[in-house]
Amino acid sequence: MSAVRVRAAGAGDAAAVAALAAALNAEEANEGASRLTPAAVTRDFLGEHPAGLLLVAEAPDGTLIGYATAHMTYETHHAERGLYVGDLYVAPAHRRRGVGRALMAAAAAAGRARGAAHLWWTARSGNAAAHAFYRRLGGRGETVLAFACAEDRFRRLAAEGAARR
Repeated sequence: MSAVRVRAAGAGDAAAVAALAAALNAEEANEGASRLTPAAVTRDFLGEHPAGLLLVAEAPDGTLIGYATAHMTYETHHAERGLYVGDLYVAPAHRRRGVGRALMAAAAAAGRARGAAHLWWTARSGNAAAHAFYRRLGGRGETVLAFACAEDRFRRLAAEGAARR
């Protein structure tokens, strides 16, 4: 793992990150194809007002072999800022070599530099390998049920909120 470099993504990384995200999408058997195109990576992570952090793991030959996305959050119970890791993906041929740990450590360092006092992330309930990995990082599992409101349902809810102003 020592030869793998973790760094902030740059303009030349958009296509490779989009391909890694498509691989994650396929592994998780998400409905439909990944919508994260190189243009979306550039717009949402590499532009003037990024949605969050985009870290990449680069092999010695320059190939991107993993990535992580994260954004700041806030935990009212502890009255502290945190960093939410949305995606963590390492290409299968490079797993169990410290790449995922290096990406999470880099995310923690980036969060701490921005005032975060904790990391938060989720994993699919059946992903036992990820659960074991996250416990080795020092994470503890919490029983939560995540909800998502997207596409037409999101637009309807947003319209309802706008109408109430």
